[in-house]
Amino acid sequence: MRVSFMAAAAACAVVLCGAVYADTVTVSQTVDYLDNENFAAPGVILDHWPHHRGMTQDWGWTHELTAPAGANGILSATLTIPAWDVDAGMQNVIYVNNVRIGTLNTTGDWSWGTTSFTLPTSVLNDLWNNGSLSVYMDIDATYQGNRVTLGSSTLSAVYNLGEPIPEPATVGLLGLGALLALRRRRPRTH
Repeated sequence: MRVSFMAAAAACAVVLCGAVYADTVTVSQTVDYLDNENFAAPGVILDHWPHHRGMTQDWGWTHELTAPAGANGILSATLTIPAWDVDAGMQNVIYVNNVRIGTLNTTGDWSWGTTSFTLPTSVLNDLWNNGSLSVYMDIDATYQGNRVTLGSSTLSAVYNLGEPIPEPATVGLLGLGALLALRRRRPRTH
């Protein structure tokens, strides 16, 4: 009975353990019409070439981030893309470093909307190791004859600048484990 209780307590401690980081910094980079002519500039006509693109006009771009001094890893990153005229049912698939991360949200006819993607761990590792990401959009992947215009693409990454600090819940669980271990060591007197 005692062994199963200790095993259960240890399992709970492992599940509930976590860490926070004392020092983090967010670094962002936006790619827009100044970097890639396929993005629409403010005030341009949106429903014409080269901005309003269809199923045979897929395209991509690159994001590059420089890790801040003292960084020892990336905690999270998001890719945010404003798009115009994403029709219902239209699948504009976004890939980052050949990993499918999702599709653009529907905006409705002739209106803007924004889609944010949380990047998976494999992509974060690529960004940490290479400092760059390749983004590719498969426009109208289901070939419905629709078009879409993009305004820009923003990559934001949260870098860890310090060592992990256990969360209060983790410290409490470790303390509970120590108390249980001490209780187990005491000889019983009858």
